[in-house]
Amino acid sequence: MKKLFVFLAVLFCATYSFAQMKWGIEAGANLSRFVGSASLPSEKKAKPSMQIGITVDYELSAHWMLMSGLSFVQRHGELGLGENYPSSALGYEAYMRFPKVQSKINYGQIPLKVGYNFRLSRNFDLLPSMGLYAAYGFGAGSCDMQIKNQGKTQWRPLDGMAENGLKAFRSWDWGATAGIKAIWKQHYVLSVDYSLGIKKVSPDYGLRNSTYQLSVGYRF
Repeated sequence: MKKLFVFLAVLFCATYSFAQMKWGIEAGANLSRFVGSASLPSEKKAKPSMQIGITVDYELSAHWMLMSGLSFVQRHGELGLGENYPSSALGYEAYMRFPKVQSKINYGQIPLKVGYNFRLSRNFDLLPSMGLYAAYGFGAGSCDMQIKNQGKTQWRPLDGMAENGLKAFRSWDWGATAGIKAIWKQHYVLSVDYSLGIKKVSPDYGLRNSTYQLSVGYRF
């Protein structure tokens, strides 16, 4: 009887916890760019891309939420490197110029945020949130690099080797994130998020990721 009671208690807690957890799927577009305190690169242009993922919202109390999930986030970026830079990759002392360097990096990203659920009506909830995120760049492919007086070539931002004197980006990224999520009839979701990297993704220029995201989704 005691074992049965313990089993029922554990089953009740597990069921209750699962009931407090809301799963969802979201997808949308983002606008990402590099930011940094250094004056170089001279240009840092924002580029559009996309994201898709699953979300997990856990209700801690009547209104407080713990929010997480797992997303595939593609970030594009464009740099204008208009000055002279040393190139050790060529095997001799040389200087090259990069009028335009593009990157397209795929990340697996996990946020961990605390949110508050404002139940504005029976059918409409508004959830502002803030917290941290961690992301890992697992693929980038070939990206365009324009070299002064030599035309366009290709480089791989995550390969770990310098190409024409430009070092590869770091795979790991983490930083702060904040957003707001609107939920209609407890299922239909529109969310806006902003994330700013704390870790520098470039060993050369102190660059950090800055990303605005707009997503629609469904919460089960």
